[in-house]
Amino acid sequence: MTRVADVTGRARSIVSRAARTAVSRRLIPVWITGGAIAVLVVTVIAFGGLDRSDTTPTPLSAGDEVRMPLYAVTVLGAELTDEVEEQSLSADPGETLVVISLQLENLTNLPIGVGRGADMVVSRLVGVDESLLSLPGVESAKTVGVWRGDGSAGSVVLQPGVPSEVTIAWIASKDAFADGVVNLDVYDAVETRGRVILSADHINWVRGDLAARITVDAEEGR
Repeated sequence: MTRVADVTGRARSIVSRAARTAVSRRLIPVWITGGAIAVLVVTVIAFGGLDRSDTTPTPLSAGDEVRMPLYAVTVLGAELTDEVEEQSLSADPGETLVVISLQLENLTNLPIGVGRGADMVVSRLVGVDESLLSLPGVESAKTVGVWRGDGSAGSVVLQPGVPSEVTIAWIASKDAFADGVVNLDVYDAVETRGRVILSADHINWVRGDLAARITVDAEEGR
C-alpha cells in the first residue's frame, strides 16, 4: 500500500529536479532573453506604443472643402432651430435641431445614398453608429432628416462626380450648443466588400481616420 509519506517524498523529489533544471546553466540565456523581451514590452506599453494612434483633425471653417478618395464635403452653413416645418421635423423641450447645409460630391464610379443605401453601396455617411459625418458629443444615429437643398422630394442619391447641395438635421441637447458654435467631424471612408458569394459585389463604407473638424457659427432659427 502506498503511504502518504512516500507520495509526498516523490513529489518533493520531482519539484526539486524541476527547480534545478529551471536554473541550470543551459537555460540561463533563455531566461535572459525572456526578461529582455518583458522589459521591452513594458516600455512600449508605458509610452503608449500599443495604443491606437490618435489622428489630429485638420481645423477648417465653412466654405473649406474636405476632399478624400471616396467623397468630398464642404459646409455651407448651419442653423439651430426648434422646427423645420417643410420637413415635419421638430425638437422636444430641452433639445434642438442642428441643421447643416453641405455640398457633397461622390468621387466613386457608383451612385451612393445619403442616409440610405443605393444599389450595392452602403455609404454610412449619416444616420448610423460611427457615421462618416458626425457632431462631436452627439450620437451619430441621431440624424433625423436628410433632404436636397433645392427642396426636391425623394431620397438623396449622389451620382458620381456631380456636386449636390444637401441638408442634414441632427437632434441634440440644447445645452450642447449654447454658444452657437457647431463642429462637424469628417471621417475618411474605408471601402470594404462582402465576403460571401451572394454579397461579394456589395460595398460598405466604414469609418476610417478623423480627417477634419469643420467649425461654423450657427444661425438661430425659430
